[in-house]
Amino acid sequence: MIRKVCSQSKSRLIRKSRSFKSIFLLLFCIGAVFTAGAQRYAVVDMNYMLSKMPEYARVDTTLELMTAKWQKQVDSASHYADSLRNDYKSEQYMLPDELKAKRMLQIQNAETEVRNLRTSYFGYQGALFKKRAQLVQPIQNKIYSIIQQLSVKYGWDFVLDKSAGTQLIFSDPKLNKSDLILEAMGVKTK
Repeated sequence: MIRKVCSQSKSRLIRKSRSFKSIFLLLFCIGAVFTAGAQRYAVVDMNYMLSKMPEYARVDTTLELMTAKWQKQVDSASHYADSLRNDYKSEQYMLPDELKAKRMLQIQNAETEVRNLRTSYFGYQGALFKKRAQLVQPIQNKIYSIIQQLSVKYGWDFVLDKSAGTQLIFSDPKLNKSDLILEAMGVKTK
């Protein structure tokens, strides 16, 4: 009899627990919907905006001229290395071993020079990369400043850039919980 009573009270607790979980889940979903609806966001296309700006067109022209100049230098060095290699191939059977080694070293140096030029101009941290950053950064900063001003004015919480694969440009500082997380980790933020 006691077991039957315990079993019945246990099943009541389980049913109450299930109904509590259902109610909690329902309230959570409703809260999430209202919270998501309260956030306002905007979408921008940076490529479109840049294409409409005359100063960006001037920067683009400048970068194209620099690229053409640097590409000529790389092409010239590459042509020189190719001519050394072709000359060596046509003369290699007539050259003594000592001169062969000297010519091969000369060819390797010329090819290394081509790679170095290509990297210094067009590599990840090359001159083109640095010049582009130097010339485009002020224009981008101007756009970001305006976006931030408009975000405050119109109450946007997020601004997404659709041309960059949905990159977050601005978020309302009150939504940023980084300091709270750092404090919870014991990291001082101030």
